[in-house]
Amino acid sequence: MLEEKVEERDIGKVIGKVKVEADDMTGEYYRDASNLFKKGTKYFEIKGIPTSTAIAVEHDGHWVKAVYMGKAPFHPMNILTNKLFIALIVIGMIGAGVYYMKKRK
Repeated sequence: MLEEKVEERDIGKVIGKVKVEADDMTGEYYRDASNLFKKGTKYFEIKGIPTSTAIAVEHDGHWVKAVYMGKAPFHPMNILTNKLFIALIVIGMIGAGVYYMKKRK
């Protein structure tokens, strides 16, 4: 995975970063996880290559290509960390609060 170097001129914009490290004991991971790169490592697009195929990561002072190997398995944290899910929960709680306040009057 780390053998193919990418020239700096081919590096595009930041597209994300490692948010969690894969669990070494179970191998479980979700969302922007890595079992190789540390939390906070940024992902970059490679100009001319779809990000669904490969991305670039800075490693040991040079850029390397990280190739898409497969979709991450479903994990409950995919839902619990989703901004839309959190927004819906907050809106639902506000709506329930307004409903009960009106009902009490």
